[in-house]
Amino acid sequence: MKNQAVKIENFLLKNIEQHPKDIVAIATKHFDTTRTTIHRHLNKLLSAKKIIKSGIKNGAIYHLINAQNKNLSFDIPNLRGEYNIWIDYFDKTFSILPENIYFIFEYSFTEMFNNALDHSGGHKIEASTKWSNNFIEVKLKDDGIGIFKKIQEAFKLNDIRESVLAISKGKVTTDPKNHTGEGIFFTSRGCDIFSLQSNGIFYVKNNLEDDWFLEKKENKDTKGTTVTMLMRNDSKRNLIDIFKKFQDPESLAFDRTQILVSLCKFEEEHFVSRSQAKRLMSGLEKFNQITLDFQKIDIVGQGFADEVFRVFQKKHPDIKIKYINANENVEFMIKRSIATQS
Repeated sequence: MKNQAVKIENFLLKNIEQHPKDIVAIATKHFDTTRTTIHRHLNKLLSAKKIIKSGIKNGAIYHLINAQNKNLSFDIPNLRGEYNIWIDYFDKTFSILPENIYFIFEYSFTEMFNNALDHSGGHKIEASTKWSNNFIEVKLKDDGIGIFKKIQEAFKLNDIRESVLAISKGKVTTDPKNHTGEGIFFTSRGCDIFSLQSNGIFYVKNNLEDDWFLEKKENKDTKGTTVTMLMRNDSKRNLIDIFKKFQDPESLAFDRTQILVSLCKFEEEHFVSRSQAKRLMSGLEKFNQITLDFQKIDIVGQGFADEVFRVFQKKHPDIKIKYINANENVEFMIKRSIATQS
């Protein structure tokens, strides 16, 4: 019997990665034994911390505890918290990484997992990891209302695409008593590549190339939210440095932000209207310093520039507004509005 137990457990350890969802059926058939027997040996391996398990009953998924590529499923009502999930299922694997990469993944995973727990209104979270020669990918998918719809409803936005802009500013949360609205802001800047897909909208922030991408996918599945976080294996990004970039050096308060101005424009629009400028500056009175990034923008209208650099500035004279990546035409309109203010 002892030799048989060893054979079963060795078989499970050898085959579990190829059969994470049906290992019980495979082992039962191989040894011509009962499912109860196989479950007993799986539980023994779980207790010995040689394997990990997510899901329950027929939805159970097994992996070796040190497996780099995992596909796990969690029922939200049964979870003990995001940090417990990180420690139990991911910490051992990710601890081999350089400290700067590990810290970014630990922060990003726990922040995004907590968002799904507290805000999605869903019942399930799927978490997967994929390691390659160059990149490590972490993906979280819930089956809730969808982050962009949640933001749109909470802040009564006219167009769901405004949710992307709102999230990118920072300090945006549907639960201000319990959350600061910093998680997505710093995760999207900490990871080498970060993406959100929800409610038919796909948003990517590529920090490797200092670029971004936004697409509306009308015919795609709109249920839930998928967050994807990628890091190069040799990334030099440092989350502490990113925190420092957006905080007051004395109070350490998160008091500054940087915004891609292009996110306030929808596909059919040009940068000419005051309404676009109001869309851009909405909620920014919470910051002491604002940097507007004009990359990918060829020209702005007089009304747009006036609303940002004269009207908003006059209402909030203590807020410092900076701008970067403005071409000659854009800078002309900005300086003209600033001169009018003077």
